[in-house]
Amino acid sequence: MSTLSTPKSSITIRNPSTRCGLISSVCSVVEALPDIDGLPIHFHDKHGTSTPPLSSSGYVASLVPSSSETECGSRFQEDFYDAYQQHSRTAHMGILDPSYQVFTSQHGHGAIVYKVKNRTLIVTGDPLCAPEQFSPLLEELRQYRAEKGLKIAFMGVSETFAKYVRDLGWATFRFGRERIVNPISNPVLRKGAGKRMLSQTRQLLDPKRGGLTIHLYSPSSTSRELALEVELQRLYDCWREERNCKHGTSSQAFVTVYDLFSHPDKTCFLYTKDRNGCANGLATLRSLGANGGFHLDPCIASSSAPRGVSDLLVIAAMKLLSRTGIDYLSLGYEPFSDLQEIRGQSGIQAWLTQKGYRRVMQAVPVDGKAAYFNKFRPDDSKSSDLYIAIPSGLFQVQQSTALMHIANLKMSSFFSLSDVRTLRERRPEKDRGSE
Repeated sequence: MSTLSTPKSSITIRNPSTRCGLISSVCSVVEALPDIDGLPIHFHDKHGTSTPPLSSSGYVASLVPSSSETECGSRFQEDFYDAYQQHSRTAHMGILDPSYQVFTSQHGHGAIVYKVKNRTLIVTGDPLCAPEQFSPLLEELRQYRAEKGLKIAFMGVSETFAKYVRDLGWATFRFGRERIVNPISNPVLRKGAGKRMLSQTRQLLDPKRGGLTIHLYSPSSTSRELALEVELQRLYDCWREERNCKHGTSSQAFVTVYDLFSHPDKTCFLYTKDRNGCANGLATLRSLGANGGFHLDPCIASSSAPRGVSDLLVIAAMKLLSRTGIDYLSLGYEPFSDLQEIRGQSGIQAWLTQKGYRRVMQAVPVDGKAAYFNKFRPDDSKSSDLYIAIPSGLFQVQQSTALMHIANLKMSSFFSLSDVRTLRERRPEKDRGSE
């Protein structure tokens, strides 16, 4: 992920040695008591050589801006860090994706995480600021977009921001929800549910059976361990390539491609090792300032790992956060098969939007994601709705195309010829007369 101010660029990440308070709490628990409710977690405290982060393409990324921009970059870097620490949510997962960028206010109003597709600036998640700063931050962003000739759309925003833009006359669509586990009161950890999963967890950790071990690595808590980071990034890259080969690159919606160690001050990692000391499972915990918790993604296992490793990592994360006193663990997005609410559109336009969304989602296995999340008994009282927001207009084709690129969906499946014929038939006679 690159970073942008207005209009300068090349803001670097904060000093990697800086520790997030949430991450510090988690590490302190493991350091003090490695056995977390019968689940041994080994803290990776090897003092290796301090190194800059490894990019997903295999080279070490530079953390040093040009000399002419050092002072300016440092200020905007601090502004972004502070905004993230206070307002970050699950939807800001793009900070770990090199294809996303950051826009930071020149006047301290906050920041946004975005990607440009189809001449449209797609903002993911709410602006990283307090609600009273929405207007000045978006005005700065409007000026920046005007210089670049970019349209705008938002994806994965909260009800708070959706209401704000609805009052401005924008259209909003409720397309999914965020599933949250409360580790402190979770029924699985209290052994009221998921007994088979817990039994499998014990078998995997039994030295005479599964022989797996669980480890915690926090890049901001120890010297950076480059060899471990290479191994874990490779594990993730191989998993992603195998998934794409098996299911196709467009088989899953809302997929982010991670450069795992690009923000070491905001992440820590649980991983499993086999008897030979090779990593075969990985779970990334990214801190969320707005919620006082973490987002768990990715949570994966290698093709050679025994069954149940990803479940083991979720259980480990829940137990660790429960012991730390953290009650918020986001499992991620759960998109709906239908838009649950369309505001700011009516008639033919709303019908087309719903029909197109339903057609696209039929090709995406969203039911599987919901079933997987339900295994861990999410707390629906903590669940939050997710919205798409776009400025008002007759047809926002450019923004719609860009949103579908971001969501990893095919625009070609949005409308069929029958939809076009129906649209023509339902249009008022006075509109059809000009054709």
